[in-house]
Amino acid sequence: MKLKWLSGKYSVCRLPPCSAVPGWAADAFSITRTGEELSIIASQDVVPDGVQAQHGFGCFRVNQPLKFDEVGIIASISQILATERIAILSISTYDTDYFLVSNDSQKQAQSALQIQGYEFIA
Repeated sequence: MKLKWLSGKYSVCRLPPCSAVPGWAADAFSITRTGEELSIIASQDVVPDGVQAQHGFGCFRVNQPLKFDEVGIIASISQILATERIAILSISTYDTDYFLVSNDSQKQAQSALQIQGYEFIA
């Protein structure tokens, strides 16, 4: 399976659940609202000071559309990275899956996945 790193550094932000989506999040990577929070994943460069956030994530994706009945992709990737003690945040979209890992873990994550047969493309 082919994977691809996205360019840039990302932040995972938490706002109160009733918050309006702020203007700085207009080009956010992901916006998710639950009854407990508004989570925004955005380029680290656009997150203002004072926003509750964890910074310094890289992101890779499965570089192909996935069918809804395909199973085990997140489990497989997360198990490989868990064995290496690399924490992830996974996001599924209509087309594919994305994985955020700390910038400090990117090389280790890529190496572990390549050893298990995953290919990273440019």
